[in-house]
Amino acid sequence: MRTFKNLAFLAVLLSLVSCQEKQQEHKLLLFDFEDIAQAKLVKPQDATFELIEGETNNYIKVNNGFTIRETGVRLVSPENQSWDLSGYFQVKADVSNAGDEAIQVELFVGNDPDGLLRWYCSDYVDLEPDESKTITVDLAWTPWIHKPQIEVNGLRGVPGKIKADLTKVTEFTFCSRYATQPNNFTVDNVRAVGKYEEKSPEGFFPFIDEYGQYIHKDWQGKMHFDKELKAFAKKELEYLKASKGAENIGKFGGWTAGPKLEATGFFRTEKVNGKWWMVDPEGYLFWTAGLNCVASESVFTGISHREDYFKFLPERDSILGQFYGTGTHASHGFYKDKLPYDSYNFYQSNLYRKYGDNWLETFQNMAHLRIKDWGMNTIGFMSDFGATRQQRTPYVGSIWIRNTPKIEGSNGFWGKFHDVFDPKFREAVRASVENQKEGANDPWCIGYFIDNELSWGLLGSLSVGTLKSPATQPAKIEFVKDLKAKYVDITKLNEYWGSKYISWKNLLESTEAPNKELAKEDLVTFYEKIAHTYFSTICEELKRVAPNQNYLGCRFAWANNDVVLTAASQYLDIMSFNKYEYSIEKMSLPEGVDKPVLIGEFHFGALDRGNFHIGIKKAKDQAERGQMYQDYIQGALRNPYIVGAHWFQYLDEPNTGRFDGENYNVGFIDVCDNPYQELIEKVKETTYSMYEYRSNHKK
Repeated sequence: MRTFKNLAFLAVLLSLVSCQEKQQEHKLLLFDFEDIAQAKLVKPQDATFELIEGETNNYIKVNNGFTIRETGVRLVSPENQSWDLSGYFQVKADVSNAGDEAIQVELFVGNDPDGLLRWYCSDYVDLEPDESKTITVDLAWTPWIHKPQIEVNGLRGVPGKIKADLTKVTEFTFCSRYATQPNNFTVDNVRAVGKYEEKSPEGFFPFIDEYGQYIHKDWQGKMHFDKELKAFAKKELEYLKASKGAENIGKFGGWTAGPKLEATGFFRTEKVNGKWWMVDPEGYLFWTAGLNCVASESVFTGISHREDYFKFLPERDSILGQFYGTGTHASHGFYKDKLPYDSYNFYQSNLYRKYGDNWLETFQNMAHLRIKDWGMNTIGFMSDFGATRQQRTPYVGSIWIRNTPKIEGSNGFWGKFHDVFDPKFREAVRASVENQKEGANDPWCIGYFIDNELSWGLLGSLSVGTLKSPATQPAKIEFVKDLKAKYVDITKLNEYWGSKYISWKNLLESTEAPNKELAKEDLVTFYEKIAHTYFSTICEELKRVAPNQNYLGCRFAWANNDVVLTAASQYLDIMSFNKYEYSIEKMSLPEGVDKPVLIGEFHFGALDRGNFHIGIKKAKDQAERGQMYQDYIQGALRNPYIVGAHWFQYLDEPNTGRFDGENYNVGFIDVCDNPYQELIEKVKETTYSMYEYRSNHKK
C-alpha cells in the first residue's frame, strides 16, 4: 500500500510538472528589442528613451519627466495590427530602476476606454536604485475561464471571466507612478504567458449558497450547516472572553509602559524624539491601529434582475425575510440605472443564525472583544454608532459634506468637486457638521474624517474645470474677478495666455479650456485658492461644534500634488491618506510641511477562500495577507510622520457585489462572521509589539 501511494504521489507530481511546463511553453513574446526595428514602436509621454544594445541583450531605457499622470512610454503594435491576448492568463515584463531614487513602475495592458477596466488590467512594482523586478498583470479574475463566456452582472470580479476585451490589444503603457521628479527605468522581455483551464458554464447558476458563499468550491472554514455557525460562535466567544489582549495598554489604548505626557482628556498629537505620535486622553502615547466599516448594514447585495444567482432566498414573511432591503444608491456599475432595487444582507442573516434575536448587540460586543484581542485599538471610518457609543474602543467620526453646489466643469471618480465660493457651500458644511456630529466632545472620539477621496486632479485641473463651467458658476465669477484684478485689461491676459477673448464678459461666458501651459501660473494660483477655501471653511465649522476633536482631513487618494497638500496642512490636525501600496515606509510630505499622518485605508486580498476579487492589492492566500499586513504596518511604524493606519475593512464585501459592484476579499472576517485565522495570527504578532517597535526604531 505504501508503494502504491508513493507511485500515485509521483504520478501527481509528474503531472503537475508537465502542466507547469506546458504553461511555460504557452508564451507570446511581444517586445524584447533584439530586433532594433521595435524601437520605432516606442512612443514617449513626457519622456525620452534610448535603445541599449548590449553584448547579449537589448532593452530600452526610459528617461522620465513628471508633468503628466502617465509619464513614460507606450509600446504600440505595428500599423494596422493588434494582438489577441484572450488566450493568455498574464502579461509579464522585466523592469529595473536605472536612477538614484526609489520609484514605482506601472504597466497598463491595452487602452480600454473604460477607465475601471483599464485599471484592472494593470499592476506595478516598487524599485530601489539598481533593483530589477518583473511586473505581472493578471488578465482574468480567476486562473480558469468559462468557455463560452457567460454574462454575470453586478460584481466587479467575476469567476471564469476575462477582465476586458483582450482580442485587439494595441498598446502597453509603462509609466513612473506618481513621479514628482525626473527618473529612469528600463523595460525588457514583455510577454504574454499562461494558459487558462477552460470550464463549461453549464450548471454554474446558482453560484451562491444560503450563507452568501460560493457554491462550486470548498475550503477551510466554509460553513455548510447552521450548527457549524453556532459551534464556531460559541468557541470564539469563550476564547475572546478569556483574552487579555496586548500588555501595557491603558483605558483608551495608549502605551502605559511608555512616557507619560500631558493629559488633556482628549486625543491630541505631539512630536516625541523626532517622531509624531498621538497622545490619548490619559497622556499615554497612542498609535491608532484601526478597522474601517465595523458595521453590519453596509454589506447588502442587490438581488433584483439576478435572482437566479442565489440557491436560496427566504420568503419575505419568514424570520430571515427581515434582512431584505431596498438599494437607493449606486455610484457605479450594474445598478446605477436600476434604482431602486431589492437587496439582501447575507451577513446579517448569518449573524441571526449564529446569535439569535440579539444578533446586533452581539455583533457590537464581538467587535470590541475582537479588536482588543487582535491588538488593535480603533473603530474606523463609517462604523456602527451602537458600537462606538459604548465607550469601549476609541473611534473616528465620519462626516460627508452633502447637498453642496458643484463646479459643473469638474469631474472625478466620486463626482464633481464642491464649488467652495458659492455661499451655499458654507451653509452646507455647517448643516452637514451639525447633522453628523456624532462623537463631538466625547473623549473616545479621536477626530473626524470629512469627505473621502476627493478628485483634486492634476495641478490646476480644478481651475480648468472652473473655466469650462457656465457663466453663473460662483467659482468662475471669483476666478475672473481675480484675473481682472491682476491683468486689468483683457488684452494683457491674452498676451500671457495666448488667448483671444474680446472682453472679460467673453471670458466669463466661454466654456473652452485655455492653453494649460501658458495659463499655468494663474491656474495654479486659483487652484491653491480653492484648496485654502475648502479646508479653512470646514475647519472653522468643525471646530465650532467639536473643538476637542482632531480634524483628520479628506482621506487623500491617488496622486495629490504639493500645492493642495501644503494648503491642507495649514488647517488639518492630522493629514489622512488612503494608501493602497505594498509599503509606506518612505512616504513623505511636501518640503516645509511637518504634520502627523494617518493612513485612512489599505488592504490586501486573496482568492483562496471562495472570493472572486482580491481588492486593490493582491496576496496569494490568507497567510500572505497577514505577512503583507505586518510588512505594511511595520513600515508605517518606522515612518516618523505616521501616527496610525486603518485597514479597509472589518468584513468582506458580498461575493455578488455591494452597491457599486465591489466584491473584494478585504475583511478580517468572512460573510459567515468568522475570522481568517492565518491573517489574524500575523496581525496579533504585529500589533502586540507595535509600541516597542516604533519607540525602539532609530530614524
